Amino acid sequence: MGVALLIDTTRCKGCEACVYACKEVNGLPKAGAEKLQDITWTTIDKRGGLNIKRQCMHCLNPTCVSVCPVGALEKTSDGPVTYDADKCMGCRYCMVACPFGIPKYQWGEAFPKVQKCILCAEKRLSKGLKPACASVCPSGATTFGDREA
Repeated sequence: MGVALLIDTTRCKGCEACVYACKEVNGLPKAGAEKLQDITWTTIDKRGGLNIKRQCMHCLNPTCVSVCPVGALEKTSDGPVTYDADKCMGCRYCMVACPFGIPKYQWGEAFPKVQKCILCAEKRLSKGLKPACASVCPSGATTFGDREA
């Protein structure tokens, strides 16, 4: 079944270490961390005293993958939903199909791409490491491991 993240909102302290670890690993600018966008793939929403982590859910049956006519989004056997910008034609069907509003488009770029969390598939998982967000969480609110566990 692969790997997955488990988010325990009752343990999240709202420190945003996960947000900035994601930005660092993926070479995203430090600015603009308050909401999900093409330069922020992980955020912490503060609502009613709770801190709610928002990022790609890496769904078991992701609608973003099912609507992509060119296969730019792929659900890997290991679990992450990855994105191949070289295949993407920019139709943005994935943005419409995602019930969580996760994929974001680079509206201000000359050659825009869709951007989203890919669970550090290439930069960390392929090397046997945890995703950046899970590796830096000081409270254990974000844990990573086998989906079945």
